[in-house]
Amino acid sequence: MQSLRTTRSSGEATAAQTARLAVVAGTPGLLLTAYAAATSTSLTIRADLALTLMDMLVLATVAVVAGGRNNAGTGGKRQAALAETLANAFAALGMCLSMAVVASIAVQRIAAGGVEPHGQGVVLAMSVNLAYAIINLWILRRWKARNRLAASALARAQICLFSDKLSSNLLIAASLAAAMIWQGTLMARFIDPVAGLLIATMTARWTIPVVHDTVRSLRREHRRARRPVV
Repeated sequence: MQSLRTTRSSGEATAAQTARLAVVAGTPGLLLTAYAAATSTSLTIRADLALTLMDMLVLATVAVVAGGRNNAGTGGKRQAALAETLANAFAALGMCLSMAVVASIAVQRIAAGGVEPHGQGVVLAMSVNLAYAIINLWILRRWKARNRLAASALARAQICLFSDKLSSNLLIAASLAAAMIWQGTLMARFIDPVAGLLIATMTARWTIPVVHDTVRSLRREHRRARRPVV
């Protein structure tokens, strides 16, 4: 029993530290992506900015929740568990909103005949996404290790979030590189919006398990709330 409590305590400390590291690591990327979006015509860079904005809001929430869970006493564990459930619900909502925004803009641009990405922000965004693919892979591995140490819905949600971030990094970098290679061709006009649809599809793939976990956790909390106090 003592070993189990020690494992859980270690897992909570790891979660709080990883969440804080994710916020610190993500802040420069958010600023650089905002600049790249302002200095280019690329849909995928704007999609990246939308995803990064929502992800940072989620990560800041998770950092607060994970820190509270780590510092909560025995009496506060129930409230901390509810906070984790709400944080997961926020993550699911953020991922759904990002997916909807990116998909709608991509469809509009395809219908309009596509847009070829231009501007100095293209090279910057490609470099930022390649760098953050490495950073997000490292953070993803930390969350997976945390989940192996003490499995939780919060850790699983972060695994999905960072899997989505990693796949988006790779798709964005690849699409921008392809658009530069085929610059001036008809294909280059459609690489950007098609990449946006692929990003939205990958986000949907990683959102589904988060939504499933959140609904299950909310049902469990609802049953606990209705349970009569003895």
